[in-house]
Amino acid sequence: MRIALLSDIHANLIALEAVLARLGPVDAIWVTGDTVGYGPDPSDVLALLRERGALLVQGNHDLAVATGAGLEWFNEHAAAAAELHRGWLSAEERDALGALRRVVAREGFTLCHGSLRDPLWEYVTTSGAARASLEQADTPHGCVGHTHIPAVFASEDGRMSIVRPSDGDIVRLDGRCLVNAGSVGQPRDGDPRASYAVLDTAAGTVTFYRASYRVDETQRRIRARGLPAVLADRLTYGL
Repeated sequence: MRIALLSDIHANLIALEAVLARLGPVDAIWVTGDTVGYGPDPSDVLALLRERGALLVQGNHDLAVATGAGLEWFNEHAAAAAELHRGWLSAEERDALGALRRVVAREGFTLCHGSLRDPLWEYVTTSGAARASLEQADTPHGCVGHTHIPAVFASEDGRMSIVRPSDGDIVRLDGRCLVNAGSVGQPRDGDPRASYAVLDTAAGTVTFYRASYRVDETQRRIRARGLPAVLADRLTYGL
């Protein structure tokens, strides 16, 4: 199977459209959380993913927008965006976000947003956190998001390695691996282009990609909708 792995779209419709345009045919689309929050177009992003039959797991921003839970853990800008999104989305859209599963297993991969120890909130940034997460999985591999930084954590013969992939890099899924596709809508690795990955289950590989999009248009929409200006400004730098 050829599976598109997306994460942290954060209501950035322009970035999502750019990624989907570059994907080509895929057998499935998996989204590891935080489909909403921060950006200007939460309803349109949800509608487009429904149209494409995407599998979504719940992230901390998805839960906050759906129910208000966890807002006390957000900084003021994230909280303000979540509250605005709550008002923009219909009751049906909020209910759908609130009903998303936090952990899902598919095709030898276990998907969640943060980690399998804490699916909503833990950031997997170290080999120790990645190992602990993989120990909770009944599948050979896992997929996470939350950090907004693409990475592969690979465990083989008791050793854990970390790969920080660039655009076009192909990483073999040897041993047990935890894959983070980075962020479509708000990258934080210094590259403003949308980040995503494609899993090839037959070949046992994951390929990482970056897609350029009209950052200025997303920024215009953020400001026009009254979201905090910093959420637009940071997109310029991918931070």
